Order: sequence, then structure tokens, then C-alpha cells
Amino acid sequence: MAATTAQQAQDIIDDKTLVEEQLWDELENEEIPADIREARLLAFKKQSQDYAMMRDKQHGSFTELTDEKAFLELTTTVDRCVVHFYHADFRRCAIIDQHLQLLAKKYFETKFAKLNVDVAKFLVEKLKIRVLPAVYCFKKGIVVDRVVGFEELGSSDGFATEVLESRLGKSGVVDVPEDQDISKKTIFGTRSMGKNHDDDSSDDDY
Repeated sequence: MAATTAQQAQDIIDDKTLVEEQLWDELENEEIPADIREARLLAFKKQSQDYAMMRDKQHGSFTELTDEKAFLELTTTVDRCVVHFYHADFRRCAIIDQHLQLLAKKYFETKFAKLNVDVAKFLVEKLKIRVLPAVYCFKKGIVVDRVVGFEELGSSDGFATEVLESRLGKSGVVDVPEDQDISKKTIFGTRSMGKNHDDDSSDDDY
């Protein structure tokens, strides 16, 4: 199933009538039993309601969590989320932010957020965060994966967003379309992941 972008979700929420009509047109053009048609229509209506709830939780945008309470509320109330633990002074954290900003718009059903480690001392200890950037993947409040530093991203500051996207896809927090998953195309992806000799390739200890 193709991922739903923030814009597609917004269109469904804002113009339910139009999308409903388009769905009926699609169903009318196919020889589909009435019970299946009704089931698909009900599924669409539920999707619209779910998307409205996700929008209320700021799905589709990469947001900053103010404190540990906000983190716990988020991770325990959404099905899938990605949280970047960062420090404002670390250059590589800013690089990760740029990529997550793009992915948040592409994968509406997954919530993307970040949390400054300076306001999350308890979580830093509990999750044993020692190197930044640290990107944690959650499903229903449980840590299912983590990407720490840039080692898995090519050890270069200039990695493509698709590299991080593919890595997150392995954790199951985003559903990367098969034709866009660079891990299934070549070992090194579709773009160069070679080390840029001008980069400071070290990650930051915290």
C-alpha cells in the first residue's frame, strides 16, 4: 500500500464529499458486489476520521516536544512515531532534522518529533543515549529500533534522505514503497554515500 502524504491526508479530511464521490465512481465502474462496495465506503469514512485525529496530533509535520511528559504522551497515544533526541549545538543533529522534516510530510500516518536532551535527562539515562544524533522508533509506545550517529547512513554528512527513509523502513515505522526502497536496489543506494573528505565524520558523544 502506498504511503499517504500530508497533502493527500488533508485533501481527504477537507473534502470528504468529493473523495466519496470519486470512490463511488470507481466502484460503479467495476463489477463489485454491493456488500464489498459498502465495506469499502465504510473503510474510507473511518480513514477520514482517523486522519482527522492524526492531524490534531500534528501528523504531517516535524514538531518539537517540550518535555518528557509530552514525549510519553506522544509515544503512548500514536501507533507509530519517530523521535530524534538532539542537542542544539550538534551539527549532525541539525542535518537529521532536515531529513526528518521531509519524511514527516511524506509519511502522514507516522508521527515525527524531536526532543532536546537537555530537557530529557531521565529519558537519556533510561534509554542509555550516549551518542547523538539518536533517532528512536516506537510502535505503540515500545522502542522497536534506533539509528544512532551516521554509521548506518554512510558515515557522511551528505547522505540522501532516501538513505534514512530506507533505514526507517526496516524498522516498520514507515512503509517505504518497494520501488523507492534503495536497500532493495543496490548495496550503496541510488545516490553516492561515499565519504566526503570535507566532512567531519565523527558523531557527537553526549
